[in-house]
Amino acid sequence: MLYLVYYGVETALFVLMIFSCCYLCLLSFRSRLTMPIMDLDQKRYYEIQNSRLDTNAKYLAVNDKYRKDKAGNNNNGDNNETHSIISSYHYCSNLDLEGNNNTASLNVLEENLAFVSIIVPTRNEEDYVERCLLSLLRQDYPNFEIVAVDDNSSDTTLDIMEDIKNKNNRKTIGLPVDKLKILSLKYKPDKWTGKTWASENGYLHSRGTILLFADADTNYVSRDLIRKAVSYMQKENLDVLTGIPSSEKLNGFWSKILMPAWDFINILFKVGSADVNDPKSKVAYLMGSFFLIKRQTFVNLGTFESVHDAIQEDKALGVVIKKGGYKMKLVALKEMAYTPCSEEVKAFWHGMGRTVAPLILKNKFKVILNLLVIFFACTLPFINTFIVITYPIIFEKLFFIYNSGAPLHFYYLYLTLLNLIPCIMVFIGCSARCKEYSITLLYSLGIPFASIFVIAACVYNVIPLLISGKTRPIVWQGRQYVYSKEQDGFHI
Repeated sequence: MLYLVYYGVETALFVLMIFSCCYLCLLSFRSRLTMPIMDLDQKRYYEIQNSRLDTNAKYLAVNDKYRKDKAGNNNNGDNNETHSIISSYHYCSNLDLEGNNNTASLNVLEENLAFVSIIVPTRNEEDYVERCLLSLLRQDYPNFEIVAVDDNSSDTTLDIMEDIKNKNNRKTIGLPVDKLKILSLKYKPDKWTGKTWASENGYLHSRGTILLFADADTNYVSRDLIRKAVSYMQKENLDVLTGIPSSEKLNGFWSKILMPAWDFINILFKVGSADVNDPKSKVAYLMGSFFLIKRQTFVNLGTFESVHDAIQEDKALGVVIKKGGYKMKLVALKEMAYTPCSEEVKAFWHGMGRTVAPLILKNKFKVILNLLVIFFACTLPFINTFIVITYPIIFEKLFFIYNSGAPLHFYYLYLTLLNLIPCIMVFIGCSARCKEYSITLLYSLGIPFASIFVIAACVYNVIPLLISGKTRPIVWQGRQYVYSKEQDGFHI
Protein backbone atom coordinates (compact mmCIF):
# COMPACT_ATOMS: atom_id res chain seq x y z
CA MET A 1 0.00 0.00 0.00
CA LEU A 2 2.80 2.39 0.88
CA TYR A 3 4.40 1.70 -2.49
CA LEU A 4 1.18 2.69 -4.27
CA VAL A 5 1.03 5.96 -2.32
CA TYR A 6 4.66 6.65 -3.15
CA TYR A 7 4.16 6.04 -6.87
CA GLY A 8 0.97 8.11 -6.80
CA VAL A 9 2.89 11.05 -5.34
CA GLU A 10 5.64 10.60 -7.94
CA THR A 11 3.04 10.59 -10.73
CA ALA A 12 1.48 13.81 -9.38
CA LEU A 13 4.92 15.43 -9.25
CA PHE A 14 5.50 14.27 -12.82
CA VAL A 15 2.36 16.11 -13.93
CA LEU A 16 3.58 19.31 -12.23
CA MET A 17 7.03 18.93 -13.77
CA ILE A 18 5.65 18.37 -17.27
CA PHE A 19 3.30 21.33 -16.95
CA SER A 20 6.14 23.58 -15.73
CA CYS A 21 8.46 22.43 -18.53
CA CYS A 22 5.83 22.97 -21.21
CA TYR A 23 5.01 26.44 -19.86
CA LEU A 24 8.68 27.47 -19.75
CA CYS A 25 9.53 26.02 -23.17
CA LEU A 26 6.48 27.57 -24.84
CA LEU A 27 7.30 31.02 -23.44
CA SER A 28 10.93 30.70 -24.48
CA PHE A 29 10.33 29.45 -28.03
CA ARG A 30 7.44 31.89 -28.55
CA SER A 31 9.76 34.77 -27.69
CA ARG A 32 12.37 33.54 -30.16
CA LEU A 33 10.01 32.71 -33.01
CA THR A 34 8.18 36.04 -32.86
CA MET A 35 11.36 38.13 -32.80
CA PRO A 36 11.71 40.20 -36.02
CA ILE A 37 15.21 40.14 -37.49
CA MET A 38 16.80 43.16 -39.13
CA ASP A 39 18.49 41.06 -41.81
CA LEU A 40 21.96 41.71 -43.19
CA ASP A 41 20.51 41.31 -46.69
CA GLN A 42 17.80 43.90 -46.10
CA LYS A 43 17.48 46.32 -49.01
CA ARG A 44 19.19 49.62 -48.47
CA TYR A 45 17.12 52.76 -48.54
CA TYR A 46 18.11 56.36 -48.96
CA GLU A 47 16.17 58.89 -46.98
CA ILE A 48 14.91 62.22 -48.24
CA GLN A 49 13.63 64.84 -45.86
CA ASN A 50 10.45 66.77 -46.59
CA SER A 51 12.12 69.90 -45.41
CA ARG A 52 15.74 70.93 -45.84
CA LEU A 53 15.84 72.76 -42.56
CA ASP A 54 19.29 73.19 -41.13
CA THR A 55 20.11 70.54 -38.51
CA ASN A 56 21.26 73.10 -35.97
CA ALA A 57 18.02 75.02 -36.38
CA LYS A 58 16.05 71.83 -35.67
CA TYR A 59 18.23 71.14 -32.67
CA LEU A 60 17.65 74.61 -31.22
CA ALA A 61 13.92 74.41 -31.88
CA VAL A 62 13.63 71.04 -30.15
CA ASN A 63 15.66 72.12 -27.13
CA ASP A 64 13.70 75.35 -26.89
CA LYS A 65 10.50 73.31 -26.77
CA TYR A 66 12.04 71.08 -24.11
CA ARG A 67 12.92 74.07 -21.94
CA LYS A 68 9.40 75.48 -22.30
CA ASP A 69 7.86 72.12 -21.46
CA LYS A 70 10.03 71.79 -18.35
CA ALA A 71 9.23 75.33 -17.25
CA GLY A 72 5.52 74.72 -17.64
CA ASN A 73 5.74 71.15 -16.34
CA ASN A 74 3.42 70.16 -19.13
CA ASN A 75 4.93 67.12 -20.83
CA ASN A 76 1.70 65.53 -22.03
CA GLY A 77 3.35 62.97 -24.33
CA ASP A 78 1.27 64.03 -27.33
CA ASN A 79 3.09 63.10 -30.50
CA ASN A 80 0.56 64.44 -32.97
CA GLU A 81 2.62 67.53 -33.69
CA THR A 82 5.88 65.67 -34.21
CA HIS A 83 7.25 66.57 -37.62
CA SER A 84 8.38 63.83 -39.96
CA ILE A 85 12.14 63.56 -40.05
CA ILE A 86 12.22 61.44 -43.18
CA SER A 87 9.39 61.29 -45.68
CA SER A 88 10.30 58.92 -48.45
CA TYR A 89 12.86 56.48 -49.79
CA HIS A 90 14.43 55.49 -53.06
CA TYR A 91 15.79 52.00 -53.59
CA CYS A 92 19.51 51.83 -54.17
CA SER A 93 18.81 49.70 -57.25
CA ASN A 94 17.07 52.65 -58.88
CA LEU A 95 20.31 54.63 -58.91
CA ASP A 96 22.95 54.14 -61.57
CA LEU A 97 26.13 54.85 -59.68
CA GLU A 98 28.19 54.92 -62.88
CA GLY A 99 26.38 57.92 -64.34
CA ASN A 100 27.58 61.36 -63.32
CA ASN A 101 24.09 62.78 -62.97
CA ASN A 102 22.92 59.92 -60.83
CA THR A 103 26.07 60.12 -58.75
CA ALA A 104 25.32 63.76 -58.10
CA SER A 105 21.76 62.81 -57.18
CA LEU A 106 23.09 60.21 -54.76
CA ASN A 107 25.33 62.81 -53.12
CA VAL A 108 22.33 65.12 -52.67
CA LEU A 109 20.35 62.25 -51.15
CA GLU A 110 23.11 61.44 -48.68
CA GLU A 111 23.46 65.08 -47.72
CA ASN A 112 19.77 65.06 -46.79
CA LEU A 113 20.00 62.01 -44.53
CA ALA A 114 18.73 62.65 -41.01
CA PHE A 115 21.53 63.60 -38.62
CA VAL A 116 22.07 60.87 -36.01
CA SER A 117 23.67 61.51 -32.62
CA ILE A 118 25.20 58.35 -31.13
CA ILE A 119 25.39 58.66 -27.34
CA VAL A 120 27.75 56.27 -25.54
CA PRO A 121 27.77 56.42 -21.71
CA THR A 122 30.88 54.74 -20.28
CA ARG A 123 32.16 53.78 -16.86
CA ASN A 124 35.18 51.51 -16.27
CA GLU A 125 35.01 50.02 -19.78
CA GLU A 126 38.74 49.99 -20.59
CA ASP A 127 38.47 46.46 -22.03
CA TYR A 128 35.78 47.33 -24.55
CA VAL A 129 35.48 51.08 -25.19
CA GLU A 130 38.15 51.17 -27.91
CA ARG A 131 36.52 48.59 -30.14
CA CYS A 132 33.11 50.14 -29.52
CA LEU A 133 34.13 53.63 -30.64
CA LEU A 134 36.17 52.34 -33.59
CA SER A 135 33.25 50.20 -34.79
CA LEU A 136 30.97 53.25 -34.63
CA LEU A 137 33.47 55.46 -36.47
CA ARG A 138 33.57 52.85 -39.25
CA GLN A 139 29.85 53.21 -39.94
CA ASP A 140 29.09 54.16 -43.56
CA TYR A 141 26.24 56.46 -42.53
CA PRO A 142 27.38 59.94 -43.65
CA ASN A 143 25.61 62.25 -41.19
CA PHE A 144 26.34 61.35 -37.59
CA GLU A 145 28.26 62.32 -34.48
CA ILE A 146 29.40 60.33 -31.46
CA VAL A 147 29.04 61.77 -27.97
CA ALA A 148 31.06 59.56 -25.60
CA VAL A 149 30.43 60.35 -21.92
CA ASP A 150 32.86 59.13 -19.24
CA ASP A 151 31.04 58.68 -15.94
CA ASN A 152 33.97 59.28 -13.57
CA SER A 153 35.77 56.05 -14.46
CA SER A 154 38.49 54.81 -12.11
CA ASP A 155 40.40 52.98 -14.84
CA THR A 156 41.89 54.11 -18.18
CA THR A 157 38.58 54.45 -20.05
CA LEU A 158 38.87 58.23 -20.47
CA ASP A 159 42.52 58.00 -21.60
CA ILE A 160 41.61 55.46 -24.28
CA MET A 161 38.81 57.68 -25.58
CA GLU A 162 41.07 60.73 -25.68
CA ASP A 163 43.76 58.78 -27.56
CA ILE A 164 41.19 57.96 -30.23
CA LYS A 165 40.02 61.58 -30.40
CA ASN A 166 43.60 62.91 -30.61
CA LYS A 167 44.64 60.28 -33.21
CA ASN A 168 47.19 58.77 -30.84
CA ASN A 169 45.76 55.36 -31.63
CA ARG A 170 47.07 53.91 -34.91
CA LYS A 171 43.76 52.14 -35.49
CA THR A 172 42.10 55.51 -36.12
CA ILE A 173 43.96 56.04 -39.43
CA GLY A 174 41.40 56.89 -42.08
CA LEU A 175 38.54 57.19 -39.61
CA PRO A 176 36.52 60.42 -39.14
CA VAL A 177 37.61 61.09 -35.54
CA ASP A 178 36.34 64.67 -35.88
CA LYS A 179 32.85 63.17 -35.45
CA LEU A 180 33.79 62.09 -31.91
CA LYS A 181 33.02 64.34 -28.95
CA ILE A 182 34.15 63.41 -25.42
CA LEU A 183 32.57 64.50 -22.14
CA SER A 184 34.02 63.80 -18.71
CA LEU A 185 31.71 63.84 -15.69
CA LYS A 186 33.25 64.23 -12.25
CA TYR A 187 30.11 64.20 -10.11
CA LYS A 188 26.61 62.77 -10.09
CA PRO A 189 23.47 64.12 -8.38
CA ASP A 190 22.24 61.95 -5.53
CA LYS A 191 18.87 61.16 -7.08
CA TRP A 192 20.30 60.00 -10.41
CA THR A 193 21.79 56.62 -11.27
CA GLY A 194 25.13 56.70 -13.06
CA LYS A 195 23.95 55.65 -16.51
CA THR A 196 20.88 57.88 -16.63
CA TRP A 197 23.01 60.91 -15.64
CA ALA A 198 25.67 60.13 -18.25
CA SER A 199 23.05 59.49 -20.95
CA GLU A 200 21.21 62.71 -20.12
CA ASN A 201 24.42 64.73 -20.42
CA GLY A 202 25.17 63.06 -23.72
CA TYR A 203 21.75 64.05 -25.00
CA LEU A 204 22.17 67.68 -23.87
CA HIS A 205 25.41 67.92 -25.87
CA SER A 206 23.98 66.27 -29.00
CA ARG A 207 22.34 67.86 -32.02
CA GLY A 208 20.85 65.00 -34.03
CA THR A 209 17.23 64.71 -35.08
CA ILE A 210 17.56 61.01 -34.29
CA LEU A 211 19.29 59.77 -31.14
CA LEU A 212 21.01 56.39 -30.91
CA PHE A 213 21.89 55.26 -27.40
CA ALA A 214 24.63 52.62 -27.33
CA ASP A 215 26.65 50.67 -24.75
CA ALA A 216 30.42 50.99 -24.49
CA ASP A 217 30.93 47.21 -24.33
CA THR A 218 29.09 46.47 -27.59
CA ASN A 219 30.85 45.86 -30.91
CA TYR A 220 28.86 47.22 -33.88
CA VAL A 221 30.50 45.06 -36.54
CA SER A 222 28.14 45.74 -39.44
CA ARG A 223 29.27 48.96 -41.14
CA ASP A 224 25.80 49.74 -42.48
CA LEU A 225 23.98 49.03 -39.21
CA ILE A 226 22.94 52.65 -38.59
CA ARG A 227 21.88 53.16 -42.19
CA LYS A 228 19.73 50.06 -42.14
CA ALA A 229 18.31 50.85 -38.71
CA VAL A 230 17.23 54.35 -39.77
CA SER A 231 15.75 52.88 -42.95
CA TYR A 232 13.87 50.21 -41.01
CA MET A 233 12.64 52.84 -38.58
CA GLN A 234 11.09 54.85 -41.40
CA LYS A 235 9.81 51.82 -43.29
CA GLU A 236 7.86 50.68 -40.21
CA ASN A 237 6.86 54.27 -39.34
CA LEU A 238 8.37 53.97 -35.86
CA ASP A 239 9.10 56.50 -33.16
CA VAL A 240 11.50 54.12 -31.42
CA LEU A 241 13.52 51.14 -32.67
CA THR A 242 15.49 48.93 -30.30
CA GLY A 243 17.62 45.91 -31.13
CA ILE A 244 19.03 42.86 -29.35
CA PRO A 245 22.68 42.26 -30.28
CA SER A 246 24.11 38.78 -30.74
CA SER A 247 26.10 37.41 -27.82
CA GLU A 248 29.82 36.89 -28.02
CA LYS A 249 31.34 33.49 -27.41
CA LEU A 250 31.63 32.60 -23.75
CA ASN A 251 35.05 31.72 -22.32
CA GLY A 252 34.67 30.98 -18.60
CA PHE A 253 33.45 27.59 -17.36
CA TRP A 254 30.79 28.97 -15.03
CA SER A 255 29.58 31.50 -17.59
CA LYS A 256 29.06 28.62 -20.03
CA ILE A 257 26.99 26.85 -17.40
CA LEU A 258 25.00 29.82 -16.11
CA MET A 259 24.43 32.07 -19.13
CA PRO A 260 22.56 29.65 -21.46
CA ALA A 261 20.43 28.46 -18.54
CA TRP A 262 19.65 32.01 -17.40
CA ASP A 263 18.84 33.02 -20.97
CA PHE A 264 16.41 30.10 -21.12
CA ILE A 265 14.85 30.77 -17.71
CA ASN A 266 14.68 34.56 -17.49
CA ILE A 267 11.79 34.78 -19.94
CA LEU A 268 9.70 34.19 -16.80
CA PHE A 269 10.88 37.52 -15.36
CA LYS A 270 10.38 39.65 -18.43
CA VAL A 271 8.15 40.02 -21.45
CA GLY A 272 8.80 38.59 -24.88
CA SER A 273 9.14 40.43 -28.16
CA ALA A 274 5.54 39.62 -29.05
CA ASP A 275 4.36 41.67 -26.07
CA VAL A 276 6.75 44.55 -26.77
CA ASN A 277 5.75 44.72 -30.44
CA ASP A 278 2.03 44.51 -29.73
CA PRO A 279 0.57 48.05 -29.72
CA LYS A 280 -2.32 46.85 -27.55
CA SER A 281 0.03 45.52 -24.88
CA LYS A 282 1.19 47.80 -22.07
CA VAL A 283 4.43 45.92 -21.46
CA ALA A 284 7.66 47.23 -22.95
CA TYR A 285 11.41 47.43 -22.57
CA LEU A 286 14.37 48.79 -24.50
CA MET A 287 17.82 47.34 -25.08
CA GLY A 288 20.31 49.81 -23.61
CA SER A 289 22.95 48.61 -26.08
CA PHE A 290 20.98 49.83 -29.09
CA PHE A 291 17.90 52.00 -29.34
CA LEU A 292 17.05 54.77 -31.76
CA ILE A 293 14.50 57.40 -30.86
CA LYS A 294 13.32 60.57 -32.59
CA ARG A 295 14.57 63.58 -30.72
CA GLN A 296 11.14 65.15 -30.54
CA THR A 297 9.73 61.94 -29.07
CA PHE A 298 12.54 61.83 -26.51
CA VAL A 299 11.80 65.41 -25.50
CA ASN A 300 8.07 64.77 -25.17
CA LEU A 301 8.81 61.84 -22.86
CA GLY A 302 10.79 64.07 -20.52
CA THR A 303 14.19 62.60 -21.52
CA PHE A 304 16.10 60.51 -18.98
CA GLU A 305 14.94 62.90 -16.29
CA SER A 306 11.65 60.98 -16.25
CA VAL A 307 13.48 57.78 -15.18
CA HIS A 308 16.49 59.37 -13.46
CA ASP A 309 16.56 57.00 -10.47
CA ALA A 310 16.04 53.74 -12.38
CA ILE A 311 18.88 51.21 -12.39
CA GLN A 312 17.01 49.43 -15.21
CA GLU A 313 16.61 52.65 -17.15
CA ASP A 314 16.06 50.88 -20.47
CA LYS A 315 13.03 49.01 -19.15
CA ALA A 316 11.67 52.05 -17.31
CA LEU A 317 11.96 54.27 -20.38
CA GLY A 318 10.32 51.60 -22.53
CA VAL A 319 7.27 51.62 -20.24
CA VAL A 320 7.07 55.43 -20.49
CA ILE A 321 7.22 55.20 -24.29
CA LYS A 322 4.38 52.68 -24.44
CA LYS A 323 2.24 54.73 -22.04
CA GLY A 324 2.80 57.78 -24.24
CA GLY A 325 1.25 55.98 -27.19
CA TYR A 326 4.39 56.00 -29.31
CA LYS A 327 5.11 53.30 -31.84
CA MET A 328 8.10 51.13 -30.98
CA LYS A 329 9.55 47.85 -32.14
CA LEU A 330 12.04 45.31 -30.83
CA VAL A 331 14.18 43.46 -33.39
CA ALA A 332 17.16 41.09 -33.39
CA LEU A 333 20.46 42.51 -34.67
CA LYS A 334 21.64 39.11 -35.80
CA GLU A 335 25.37 39.15 -36.57
CA MET A 336 25.27 42.95 -36.87
CA ALA A 337 26.33 43.77 -33.32
CA TYR A 338 27.85 41.70 -30.54
CA THR A 339 27.82 42.21 -26.80
CA PRO A 340 29.89 40.35 -24.19
CA CYS A 341 28.47 38.41 -21.29
CA SER A 342 29.88 38.67 -17.82
CA GLU A 343 32.34 35.91 -16.95
CA GLU A 344 32.14 36.41 -13.17
CA VAL A 345 29.75 34.46 -10.95
CA LYS A 346 29.39 37.48 -8.65
CA ALA A 347 28.17 39.61 -11.56
CA PHE A 348 25.52 37.00 -12.40
CA TRP A 349 24.40 36.97 -8.77
CA HIS A 350 23.93 40.76 -8.59
CA GLY A 351 22.41 40.88 -12.07
CA MET A 352 19.66 38.47 -11.07
CA GLY A 353 18.94 40.54 -7.97
CA ARG A 354 18.73 43.64 -10.15
CA THR A 355 16.16 41.87 -12.31
CA VAL A 356 13.93 40.37 -9.63
CA ALA A 357 13.90 43.12 -6.96
CA PRO A 358 11.59 45.56 -8.82
CA LEU A 359 9.21 42.72 -9.77
CA ILE A 360 8.60 41.41 -6.24
CA LEU A 361 6.94 44.66 -5.13
CA LYS A 362 4.69 44.79 -8.18
CA ASN A 363 3.54 41.18 -8.14
CA LYS A 364 4.78 38.93 -5.32
CA PHE A 365 2.57 36.04 -6.39
CA LYS A 366 3.95 35.99 -9.94
CA VAL A 367 7.59 36.03 -8.78
CA ILE A 368 6.96 33.19 -6.31
CA LEU A 369 5.07 31.24 -8.98
CA ASN A 370 7.94 31.73 -11.45
CA LEU A 371 10.45 30.43 -8.90
CA LEU A 372 8.26 27.36 -8.38
CA VAL A 373 8.12 26.84 -12.15
CA ILE A 374 11.93 26.95 -12.28
CA PHE A 375 12.13 24.43 -9.42
CA PHE A 376 9.61 21.99 -10.91
CA ALA A 377 10.95 22.31 -14.46
CA CYS A 378 14.71 22.54 -14.00
CA THR A 379 15.60 21.20 -10.55
CA LEU A 380 13.13 18.61 -9.28
CA PRO A 381 13.26 16.29 -12.35
CA PHE A 382 17.00 15.76 -11.85
CA ILE A 383 16.65 15.26 -8.08
CA ASN A 384 13.87 12.73 -8.62
CA THR A 385 15.82 10.90 -11.29
CA PHE A 386 18.80 10.62 -8.96
CA ILE A 387 16.62 9.32 -6.11
CA VAL A 388 14.88 6.73 -8.31
CA ILE A 389 18.15 5.44 -9.76
CA THR A 390 19.93 5.25 -6.41
CA TYR A 391 16.92 3.99 -4.42
CA PRO A 392 17.85 0.26 -4.65
CA ILE A 393 21.42 0.99 -3.59
CA ILE A 394 20.61 3.35 -0.72
CA PHE A 395 17.66 1.52 0.81
CA GLU A 396 18.25 -2.13 -0.10
CA LYS A 397 22.03 -2.27 0.30
CA LEU A 398 22.83 0.43 2.85
CA PHE A 399 19.81 0.02 5.14
CA PHE A 400 19.23 -3.68 4.41
CA ILE A 401 15.66 -3.09 3.20
CA TYR A 402 15.07 -5.83 0.62
CA ASN A 403 12.49 -6.38 -2.07
CA SER A 404 9.51 -8.12 -0.43
CA GLY A 405 8.36 -9.67 -3.68
CA ALA A 406 6.58 -6.70 -5.22
CA PRO A 407 7.52 -5.88 -8.83
CA LEU A 408 9.72 -2.97 -7.77
CA HIS A 409 11.99 -3.17 -10.80
CA PHE A 410 9.07 -2.36 -13.05
CA TYR A 411 8.24 0.69 -10.93
CA TYR A 412 11.88 1.80 -10.96
CA LEU A 413 11.82 1.77 -14.74
CA TYR A 414 8.43 3.51 -14.81
CA LEU A 415 9.55 6.32 -12.48
CA THR A 416 12.88 6.73 -14.25
CA LEU A 417 11.15 7.23 -17.60
CA LEU A 418 8.66 9.67 -16.06
CA ASN A 419 11.44 11.86 -14.69
CA LEU A 420 13.61 11.67 -17.80
CA ILE A 421 10.89 13.26 -19.97
CA PRO A 422 11.03 16.73 -18.31
CA CYS A 423 14.83 16.43 -18.10
CA ILE A 424 15.03 15.92 -21.86
CA MET A 425 12.64 18.83 -22.50
CA VAL A 426 14.80 21.18 -20.43
CA PHE A 427 17.98 19.94 -22.11
CA ILE A 428 16.51 20.70 -25.54
CA GLY A 429 15.53 24.23 -24.49
CA CYS A 430 18.91 24.94 -22.93
CA SER A 431 20.80 23.34 -25.83
CA ALA A 432 19.23 25.86 -28.21
CA ARG A 433 20.78 28.63 -26.11
CA CYS A 434 24.17 26.86 -26.09
CA LYS A 435 24.09 26.85 -29.88
CA GLU A 436 23.48 30.59 -29.92
CA TYR A 437 26.52 31.12 -27.68
CA SER A 438 28.64 28.82 -29.91
CA ILE A 439 29.50 26.43 -27.09
CA THR A 440 29.22 22.66 -26.88
CA LEU A 441 25.81 21.25 -25.98
CA LEU A 442 27.34 19.37 -23.04
CA TYR A 443 27.13 22.57 -20.99
CA SER A 444 23.34 22.23 -21.04
CA LEU A 445 23.85 19.36 -18.58
CA GLY A 446 24.61 22.02 -15.98
CA ILE A 447 21.09 23.42 -15.98
CA PRO A 448 20.06 21.79 -12.65
CA PHE A 449 22.98 23.54 -10.93
CA ALA A 450 22.23 26.78 -12.78
CA SER A 451 18.56 26.64 -11.75
CA ILE A 452 19.52 26.17 -8.08
CA PHE A 453 21.87 29.17 -8.45
CA VAL A 454 19.04 31.28 -9.93
CA ILE A 455 16.60 30.34 -7.16
CA ALA A 456 19.20 31.03 -4.46
CA ALA A 457 20.12 34.42 -5.96
CA CYS A 458 16.49 35.45 -6.23
CA VAL A 459 15.59 34.33 -2.71
CA TYR A 460 18.72 36.03 -1.32
CA ASN A 461 17.59 39.37 -2.72
CA VAL A 462 13.83 38.96 -2.25
CA ILE A 463 13.61 37.94 1.42
CA PRO A 464 15.27 41.11 2.86
CA LEU A 465 13.03 43.23 0.65
CA LEU A 466 9.91 41.53 2.02
CA ILE A 467 11.09 41.67 5.62
CA SER A 468 12.85 45.03 5.97
CA GLY A 469 11.69 46.82 2.83
CA LYS A 470 15.23 46.99 1.38
CA THR A 471 17.41 44.64 -0.62
CA ARG A 472 20.98 43.79 0.22
CA PRO A 473 23.42 46.02 -1.69
CA ILE A 474 23.54 45.20 -5.40
CA VAL A 475 26.81 46.09 -7.11
CA TRP A 476 26.52 47.51 -10.62
CA GLN A 477 29.32 49.25 -12.57
CA GLY A 478 31.37 49.76 -9.43
CA ARG A 479 28.53 51.35 -7.43
CA GLN A 480 26.34 49.82 -4.74
CA TYR A 481 22.58 50.20 -5.10
CA VAL A 482 19.81 49.30 -2.69
CA TYR A 483 16.21 48.77 -3.79
CA SER A 484 13.77 50.35 -1.34
CA LYS A 485 9.99 50.08 -0.92
CA GLU A 486 9.77 53.68 0.27
CA GLN A 487 11.55 55.11 -2.77
CA ASP A 488 10.11 52.46 -5.10
CA GLY A 489 13.44 52.18 -6.85
CA PHE A 490 17.18 51.74 -6.56
CA HIS A 491 19.34 54.30 -4.81
CA ILE A 492 22.98 54.49 -3.79
